[in-house]
Amino acid sequence: MKKFLLTAFFFYTCFAFSQDKIELSPNGFPTVTIVKPNIPLENLIEASKSWALFYNKKGADVYEVTSNSLKIDALKPSAFHYYSLGDPYFFTVKYTLAVEFGEKNYTLKFTVKEIYMKDKLIESTIADYFTPEGKLKEGFEEIKPSFESTVNKMISSFATYIQK
Repeated sequence: MKKFLLTAFFFYTCFAFSQDKIELSPNGFPTVTIVKPNIPLENLIEASKSWALFYNKKGADVYEVTSNSLKIDALKPSAFHYYSLGDPYFFTVKYTLAVEFGEKNYTLKFTVKEIYMKDKLIESTIADYFTPEGKLKEGFEEIKPSFESTVNKMISSFATYIQK
């Protein structure tokens, strides 16, 4: 019986986290829907709060907490980068992760609120790195894969953490 439960858990975990990787567009990232674990809602909300502090070592603001949702604001250092003439440029983002638990699934919405370079707020948005046709502007090709990697790791971390 123990072997069966372990095998079932393994397949459930693989299935639950096998979602497609989300991609960056000029509008930001799409909302992600994940199968909700069979854990009481109160525990999922508390686990989400705990993850916010675990994942964001320099602190996070958890707010708009309801019985089935919450928002997390934090800074993500080195969220994305690009190289210009061989010099690396790393950006920190202030983000909001909106979490909403439904009956069978939950959604995560990652939104960029501010972008910083060397602790200085810059006057650009994600859309500024794209052309009007939705293609990355020349010289900024590294932004998309580096930011997608960051956000996909964050989502995977959240999903794994609240599963416990």
